[in-house]
Amino acid sequence: MNQIEIITFCNELLAIDDFKDYCPNGLQVEGDNRQVKHVATGVSISLELIEKAIQADADLIITHHGLIWDNAERIIRGPMKQKLRLLLDSGIAAAAYHLPLDFHPEIGNNVQLAARIGLLDLQPFAHIGKVAQGIMGTTTLKSIDALATKVSTLLEREPQILPYGPDVIEKVAIVTGGAQSYFQDAIEAGADCFITGEISEQNFTMSREYGVHFISAGHYSTETFGIQALGERLESSCQLESHFIPILNPI
Repeated sequence: MNQIEIITFCNELLAIDDFKDYCPNGLQVEGDNRQVKHVATGVSISLELIEKAIQADADLIITHHGLIWDNAERIIRGPMKQKLRLLLDSGIAAAAYHLPLDFHPEIGNNVQLAARIGLLDLQPFAHIGKVAQGIMGTTTLKSIDALATKVSTLLEREPQILPYGPDVIEKVAIVTGGAQSYFQDAIEAGADCFITGEISEQNFTMSREYGVHFISAGHYSTETFGIQALGERLESSCQLESHFIPILNPI
């Protein structure tokens, strides 16, 4: 399969037409449409990731966070110029999948993180149209200390914890990335603990007043599993090699 065929496969798998996003999902930089033997994946495209993909002889780069955003500068200069030059000179195509990869019911960031934490009886919450923005399940890790330790070990970083929920945790809600604004949705859905990537000032008061735990585990760290799952799906469905390139980000 060539570059365009692989991207078309991903577009259909992730149902990109179902989403109103603030970036283009799918192809972002056209390549030379070569046959794809090796796909490089990553959370966010960067100069370092592109350079490592070229060194690894990748034919296509797919990331969760791409190059193009609605509120980004519209002048091609500086790092953007360097990234585009590398891509265009190499012939490697670049594609990105933002919200479609967050919310996919099988390989999405939310469900992948929930599975690794060990949540059971998963149910969607925070619907916009037919798309569920979050996922919630029951946990056998009943204390905030046990749950936080699991998250810390899994993501290899210390989360920030607001431990103001019940002594016994039953339901855990997840929206990965910069989703602290979904805390109210999680509370209204009946969560005892909310896990996301980032945290805001008002979450402290909300956690104390509503009596719901809040775990901020890192935007980057909570969104590593979906793109890896997409790479694995491409390997099994399209008979190619995928390679996840970690560019660690403390945020």
